Amino acid sequence: MKRQAVSLLELIFVIFLISIVLSLAQYKNHISKLELATKKLIFYMKYTRYKAMFDNRYSVDDDMWFKERWTIKFQKCSKNIGGLYFIVFRDLNHKGSPNKIECLKDPLSNKYLYSHYDCDPSQDESKYILLTKEYGITNIDISCNDTSTLGQISFGYDGRVYSRLGTDPEDIYKYEIKSICTVKLEDKNGNFSIIQINPRTGHISRVK
Repeated sequence: MKRQAVSLLELIFVIFLISIVLSLAQYKNHISKLELATKKLIFYMKYTRYKAMFDNRYSVDDDMWFKERWTIKFQKCSKNIGGLYFIVFRDLNHKGSPNKIECLKDPLSNKYLYSHYDCDPSQDESKYILLTKEYGITNIDISCNDTSTLGQISFGYDGRVYSRLGTDPEDIYKYEIKSICTVKLEDKNGNFSIIQINPRTGHISRVK
């Protein structure tokens, strides 16, 4: 228990420092929007992973408990709006369509990491998840995508990483990532960055 308490304090301290760095980075003109988008996405992915490791959702009374793994999911805004965004959630009702109260709150603003398809955040929704509107990201490619959409990454309390949650009790470990997964962000000028997720350690880093 003592070690866990120390780990929580360390996490809070790290998040505090990163929050300051990212807040200041927004005001530096030499940092491109692609650079900022990459840094923030890495931050949110790491935060989602840490959150998952302290949130064991296992239940002997629920054979679909794994649906509640913390997940970062990439989505498209409505056709008339255009653009990309992501949300961070856990599927508490197991319906596959996350709502706002199932989403994680942004440690940078205490707002939900959630948006509707209109990509027009309300006062309690974080604008930092709007990849196109805020940063000019026009394309995202996830190498381990097992969905019919843009893709998602889920984190288990045991450190395992998944490319999908599954819809059947037998899917509990079916979509575990076994090899390195990359997330590529690209802007309208063809500039891109690549984030890498290690399947064994869950380590998240930028490689390009």
